[in-house]
Amino acid sequence: MMTNKEWYKRAFSSLHTSPDFMVQLENRKTAKWSKKWAFAGAFMVLIIGTSTIYAANIGGIQRTIQIWMHGELTDATLTIDENNGTYSIKDPNGKAIQSGGGVAIDTQGHSRALTPEEIMEDQENMVSTEKIDGHMYLYYKDQKYDITNPLAHNTYTYITLRDGKKTLYITVVKSGGVATSEDRYVLPDEFSCN
Repeated sequence: MMTNKEWYKRAFSSLHTSPDFMVQLENRKTAKWSKKWAFAGAFMVLIIGTSTIYAANIGGIQRTIQIWMHGELTDATLTIDENNGTYSIKDPNGKAIQSGGGVAIDTQGHSRALTPEEIMEDQENMVSTEKIDGHMYLYYKDQKYDITNPLAHNTYTYITLRDGKKTLYITVVKSGGVATSEDRYVLPDEFSCN
């Protein structure tokens, strides 16, 4: 007794395909593989292109940071536009907390946009003031100073803060404007918050 497999073998063993049919079948297989390879290649180009755009940093640098705001450490998102040297800081809800920018001027008088590292350093050394109930307070990291008395009879005051090995020279004008330096006190006439 023969099995189904043996019956099919016996029935079709005498049949042979024409050489033209074999070539067409091989061409179809090649065409199918070519389409698959073309699709795979296009997909890889798309992935690599997306990665390149991301690496090119088209939207600017974005970092999650912690900054001192009014004496409290606050989570925020820092976005830096390297081309313009500007930055913006937003709280976790997306509300703008602060924005700004700046330039550095070299010894020849040429200006350039601040680098992300310089902007981060500036944020780490951030000094701010706030008027609360008739008192003027100076904030630096987690420190809060009441500077009402030094400003009571003067249009500005100088304050020296030591943070580890670093010394900050701070000038505060009566309106709350602040200028800081690690080298010297900035004269009130040298900044535009008067």
